[in-house]
Amino acid sequence: MTAPARQQTVRLHNMGLVVRHLNTVGPSSRAQIAAATGLTKGTVSSLVNDLLRSGLIQEPGVQARGDAGRPGSILEINTASRASLGLEINVDYMSACVADLGNRVRFHRVDGVDQQAAPEQALTRLAHLARAALEAAGSQRLTVCGVGVALPGIVDPVAGLLHSAPNLGWQELPITELLAERLAVPPETLLVDNEANLAALAELWCGRGPHWGDYLHVSGEIGIGAGVVVGGQLLRGSRGFAGEIGHVPLAVDGPPCACGGRGCLERYCGQAAILRAAGLDSAATTSNGRPDGSIARLLAALRAEDVRATNAVRDAAFWLGRGIGGVVNVLDVDTVVLGGIFAPLAPWLEQPFTEAVHQQMIAARWAPVEITASKLGPDAAVRGAAGLVTQRVLADPGAMASLDPANVTAAR
Repeated sequence: MTAPARQQTVRLHNMGLVVRHLNTVGPSSRAQIAAATGLTKGTVSSLVNDLLRSGLIQEPGVQARGDAGRPGSILEINTASRASLGLEINVDYMSACVADLGNRVRFHRVDGVDQQAAPEQALTRLAHLARAALEAAGSQRLTVCGVGVALPGIVDPVAGLLHSAPNLGWQELPITELLAERLAVPPETLLVDNEANLAALAELWCGRGPHWGDYLHVSGEIGIGAGVVVGGQLLRGSRGFAGEIGHVPLAVDGPPCACGGRGCLERYCGQAAILRAAGLDSAATTSNGRPDGSIARLLAALRAEDVRATNAVRDAAFWLGRGIGGVVNVLDVDTVVLGGIFAPLAPWLEQPFTEAVHQQMIAARWAPVEITASKLGPDAAVRGAAGLVTQRVLADPGAMASLDPANVTAAR
């Protein structure tokens, strides 16, 4: 590495220190930043000038008392200047979310999709949705600085690969490469991860996660996945697919699953299983495009105390609790979070689920696990996808991009 390159690397590192301090500690003066980071006051002033010009931070004019009694100007993250685009592909819908650096949602849309669509068709449609989101961000004078993508199945975030999504029938897809081509952006501006992992992280970044200790976030959709957060960090496992609980077998002679196994957890308590037991059509959609029309009808039936719907949810809660109780025995988490479709179903699901979990737990009598419903619900994964970009920008301001909707070549 040449001397100028080394200097630039050091400068970007130091810039990250400044931004991370402001993001973690909050509004601070230049002197306070220097004291906290160990950088010289001159270095901090130079870095701050660059960050002010970029618009990533701002100087609102508030004064703070310095160490020697002199007022110092306060600096803060300019949360309204930049935004992140989150995208989600799921079995029967796709969604987009634009969130600013303060995690405020500025755009959100959900489209129902054909479950049998080929990957190329689905990604092209996702690119159209991304363009609409970018245009909405532009109309609000927001610069989108990256894209996060939530995917169902086993994902390699480093390589940008979707290894397997059984419920979609997709195998070994270079998602980053394919989507970067359609969005006309460099692949490095795209971040991908498993949807259950991102849902769990969304709770940490945008929800109540910091108050839950170590937690297991259970995402219920067509499939079932989980994200595990321990010590404020996502638990990935040695090969990156920790949390794939949907394919834990409950019965060796149970119903066949799309993964090739039998008796998998999601075959007893996934969305399709619940709706089938309740006698509802899983293909219905709501007026906003989300393919949860049957979930809305299920909720209506539950409120009307329909016996078949109530029994369907109680049965699902029993099987889900048996599976999750075993997971809690292994992980010893403080909290289990019901996410995805399980969140709106929580008023009917939570009590029988809690009973089933505690029946399976070896420590339930003296150390029961807390059960709670996610307030982010089915939107957690796409919020987490946007948050993935936000976290990268705040950690490494040099990684910021600037996406232009005019460059999106969606119709490939």
